[in-house]
Amino acid sequence: MSRVLILSLCITIESLGCLSVSLPVFAQTARVSNLTLETAINQAEANNPQLLAAQRSISVAQAGVAVAGVIPNPRLAIDIPFGQAETKRTIGIEQPIELGGKRGARQALANSQVQQAQLQLDSLRWQIRIQVRQAYAELAISQGAQQNTEQSLAINKQLVDIAKMRFQANDVARADVVQAEFAFAQAQQKLEPAINRVRQASIRLNTLLSQPTDTAINLADSEAFRFSGKDSQPGLAILAKLPDLRGLKKLAKASRLDLALAQQQIQVNHKQIQVADSARIPDITLAASYVWDPGLSTDGAPPPTTTTAVILGVRVDLPLFNSGGSGVRQARANLSVAEAQNASLESQVDSEVATAYENTVSTQRVLERDRTVLLPQALEVLNLSRKSYEYGQTGLSDALLTQQSVQAVFDNFYTDILAYQTALGALEQAVNALLCLW
Repeated sequence: MSRVLILSLCITIESLGCLSVSLPVFAQTARVSNLTLETAINQAEANNPQLLAAQRSISVAQAGVAVAGVIPNPRLAIDIPFGQAETKRTIGIEQPIELGGKRGARQALANSQVQQAQLQLDSLRWQIRIQVRQAYAELAISQGAQQNTEQSLAINKQLVDIAKMRFQANDVARADVVQAEFAFAQAQQKLEPAINRVRQASIRLNTLLSQPTDTAINLADSEAFRFSGKDSQPGLAILAKLPDLRGLKKLAKASRLDLALAQQQIQVNHKQIQVADSARIPDITLAASYVWDPGLSTDGAPPPTTTTAVILGVRVDLPLFNSGGSGVRQARANLSVAEAQNASLESQVDSEVATAYENTVSTQRVLERDRTVLLPQALEVLNLSRKSYEYGQTGLSDALLTQQSVQAVFDNFYTDILAYQTALGALEQAVNALLCLW
């Protein structure tokens, strides 16, 4: 059998090295979404139902400001007697007057609650961004892993064809054909899980983007997950250098939304204390009434004299049994809890940033070694193994074993990419800032 024929059947090193990301396998659909990470995040922020629901809470909180500023309504009282025992008719009006700055305290509390609701919305928005980022990375990686599995399957198919041709040329025993076909069948078993992984990742990302789950997604910047044996600068999404840990901790304290929420809760508790303090001052009610009394007429008696009067009054609650002190004590206790939670959270933030930083550095080293050492070596070993089998220097078993070893290296490569992206996402979440937008 000629060397030219064998070479024409063998897969070249470049066909394995250039791992382009394939689209997920779906039923035929007219829906296709072309996305970058940035457009995916923007679409999620515009359409995600959780965010849309949370945005309505801002309107509720803003309505609370209007409620807090309401002035008590006046009260109208009309007394009309029936029967002969009483003849006085009275019409009066009462107006409660709030003292002690109650209305202002309520408004200040309501405004603080609006700010709190806005921070909660921002926090949810950030969580959605992190979820989209992770789902986007998972889809890109799963697409690349599927392509890698398909190319590995193509290598096994080529080995089957080579074994058959060498058997026909009486160059190898039939055992090579059987062994190659068995290896090909084993490789086929890995394809469906790879395809299903892409489906699941697409469903998750489509759900976050609030679009039909069967929408085919084309990732415009999927080259972030490619490796090329011909390119010394592959487009992997690896930060050249992570920011300094001390700077990241400082950034986290300035930008963490949960810290901002904890500090805002302290402000809310201060306002609640002011509301409770103002409630200890009794309100007064100003009253004015007009009384008209035509008198009681009896048979044979002269007409009675009609009398009128204007009555002014002041009413005030006496704080004899409830001075409002319990409300103030409760508000101060809530403030103490909020301050303790804030201090605990500040310590937790430092720990989270340090842990995420070390994990990111470690996974970055592993991925860099994959890129610069293991993958080039794996491709070289695969090429040498192919040539050795081509010239009959080694058997098919050695070629298949090498292929399995190389496949394991590439499988680990995609696992390491996901581990790095997960660690980087955790670090971004810990500092509440995007460190890498592909």
